[in-house]
Amino acid sequence: MKLTIHHAILDTTLKPINIGIDDGIIVIVTTDEIAPGEQAIEAQGAMVSPPFIESHFHLENALLWEVPNQSGTLGEAIEIYAEIKKKLDSPDIVRRATTALRAAVANGALWIRNHVDVDHIAKLQLLEGIVATREKFKEIIDVQIIAFPQLGLARNPEAVDCMWAAMENGAVVVGGMPHGERDMDDAAKHIDIAFEIAKAYDADIDMHIDETDDPYWHTLELLAEKTIAENYQGRVAAGHCCAMGSWDDKMAARIIEKTARAEISVITNTPINLLLEGRGDSHPFRRGIPRIKDLIEAGVNVASGQDDLMNMFYPFGQMDQLEVVNIIAHAAHLSSPAQIQEAFNMPRYNAARMLRLADYGIHEGAAANLILIDAQSPVEAIRRQADRLYVIRNGEILVKSERTVAFSPSVPR
Repeated sequence: MKLTIHHAILDTTLKPINIGIDDGIIVIVTTDEIAPGEQAIEAQGAMVSPPFIESHFHLENALLWEVPNQSGTLGEAIEIYAEIKKKLDSPDIVRRATTALRAAVANGALWIRNHVDVDHIAKLQLLEGIVATREKFKEIIDVQIIAFPQLGLARNPEAVDCMWAAMENGAVVVGGMPHGERDMDDAAKHIDIAFEIAKAYDADIDMHIDETDDPYWHTLELLAEKTIAENYQGRVAAGHCCAMGSWDDKMAARIIEKTARAEISVITNTPINLLLEGRGDSHPFRRGIPRIKDLIEAGVNVASGQDDLMNMFYPFGQMDQLEVVNIIAHAAHLSSPAQIQEAFNMPRYNAARMLRLADYGIHEGAAANLILIDAQSPVEAIRRQADRLYVIRNGEILVKSERTVAFSPSVPR
């Protein structure tokens, strides 16, 4: 065999496992000892897992920290970016996106969904840079491009034309931001337009939804109703969903039930929304995150996304899903073993379900996409944001971590 992994523990059972890989395929998963391959990894009890998935990101504005957001609000961030994106060119986008993707791969992510602004300002200018980035990394990480009309569709026919053009020029998923429209009626039109485009291309839909702490907005309900009406169950995702935290219990229960029935995946972008939302003038502040526990209990598929990296929207981030789920677990009070497991699955099996990845997981016959995490349990992986010791794609070792800490003899043991 080309590659073998010895004495790992399997992510699903936490039991010892040995794995054999040949021609990019997992051919052996066994508790029995196996002969070393041409390359052999001694895992020494590290956890083997399928790779992470970054479910919601914006590569084109990563690492744009030159013009900081003084108020820390989403509104100011959008205004700043509306000016900056007029001047962005493909080489600059590719350069910054490359830095972000290298960090993501080093941290074990081998899929990423990227929302790229498509509107009357950017037109297809930003899309061009992300398509070039996707091509550059096509053998390393899968970049799914979402056409994202951040500045509206209902009263913006030029943006509608750009969306159609984007789907002809590299975008594969239809995005949206219906709460950015004038009112709920225009939001409904926005969703209708997105479905028209998606159905024409047999494309999935992934929208920014209710990214506000204003309880007036409940476009998730419109999205769920439209999804059911169009028989698009299982093909729609809703990112952010912040207003959910401001709805009263009766409204939340009604809409969460519809979301579950529509089989909509909800992507929580908890780190960025904890910073952007709930910026009132007096206590108590709204938290600006979805009702994650309620969604899980209702059977809604919940995935995780970082959203941004060191820019006007979000000043932090490491392209590390273990950091993201650590913050989610704190903010959503996910502390029981079952809840911690659910958090650990958000950037893995839950995200794979959202992306409809048919060949995800560690089993014989699967593509040899896997990572070795220096941890023996989900709680340890999340708590320590444990090192990714190896990142493997189709049987090829992409990353090997040799980070070590050397203590002086004077430090007590």
